[in-house]
Amino acid sequence: MDYSIFPPINAMLNGTSTVLLLAGFFLIKSGKKEAHQKVMMGALTSSAVFLVCYLFYHYSVGHTTFPKEYPTARVVYLSILIPHIILAVVNVPLILMLVIAAFRGKFERHKKLARYTFPSWLFVSFTGVIIYFMIYVWFPPVATAEDPTEPSAAVEVEGDTTASRVTIVEPSTRAGDLVFEPAFQAYKAEAGQKIVEVTFQVTNNGETPRKVKELISTCACLSVEMDQNPIPPKGQATITGVFETEKLHGQSERKITVVLEDQSKSVFLTTRIETDPLYILKEPMTTWKVGGKPDPKTVEFRVQRKKPIRVLSAESKRDEVTAEVITIEEGRAYDIVLKPDSTDSSLLGIVRITTDCEIESYARPLAYFSIQ
Repeated sequence: MDYSIFPPINAMLNGTSTVLLLAGFFLIKSGKKEAHQKVMMGALTSSAVFLVCYLFYHYSVGHTTFPKEYPTARVVYLSILIPHIILAVVNVPLILMLVIAAFRGKFERHKKLARYTFPSWLFVSFTGVIIYFMIYVWFPPVATAEDPTEPSAAVEVEGDTTASRVTIVEPSTRAGDLVFEPAFQAYKAEAGQKIVEVTFQVTNNGETPRKVKELISTCACLSVEMDQNPIPPKGQATITGVFETEKLHGQSERKITVVLEDQSKSVFLTTRIETDPLYILKEPMTTWKVGGKPDPKTVEFRVQRKKPIRVLSAESKRDEVTAEVITIEEGRAYDIVLKPDSTDSSLLGIVRITTDCEIESYARPLAYFSIQ
């Protein structure tokens, strides 16, 4: 899976929530209660979908760090991020109480809760968009000579080489006199491997030096540098990308954007990191309909590698839903049975699964559930 699609999706969902919240505010001020209700349900839905996507993305990819190359912007970013996170946590129960009060016709209570919940909800949604642009668009990571990533941190596999784990998907791409090889490569990573290093060769077939204006990484998990710039006539240079891959699961694609000094069109160099799964969680998102039957539902945990992985426990983070582990085959197959006490009201929650997997980033997978 290409996890890079999630940040823009999350930003879009936050932006949608912001627009709907403002629309709902003006509708209720105009006395249009029915339209207000519909718009606010839309805001609730987009925020709930965002929460699921956000949790899934950060479980799969890990923590995203703001580039330290921009110290002033980093201070601004953190000053926005900290209250954003705090209010996001506080908002969940407040929004649920707000919605429940409206559905039960307790409009005075709904109105009182809205005085505090609405501005907090609006702040979280709006700043979510700002946070996306700051970390993914406005301030991309920049590789510097003073802060190299040590390739020696990579996990070495006996009898294996980097070349043996690389598959060329697209051999080359051209920009004027410059030829980039490869344009797209796939790297087969070991589960839990901390660092993956890939290289791209740039050949200048022209008679004059060619300069790369900028190398842009699209992810904080990727640093990039170039050994020679400008590239001499008939000469070569190497672009090196170093990926932090310890928390990547499945497939993930990352691009290096090469901005040339005398070209309006940029060059994109792509790497797909492929990691065979240690296990598979079938139905990681379990849902029930509000008012439906509170039947038990099963999340299947199936080990894919030869070495066994044992599920030690499964803990629901909401008291309203229980989680029980059933052993199908020791070290190979388990069922996590989820059962809600009732489906009378909306609910979002997480199940933390604890295993004996020796790789830390795989040891405690998460499953999700919702009543909506």
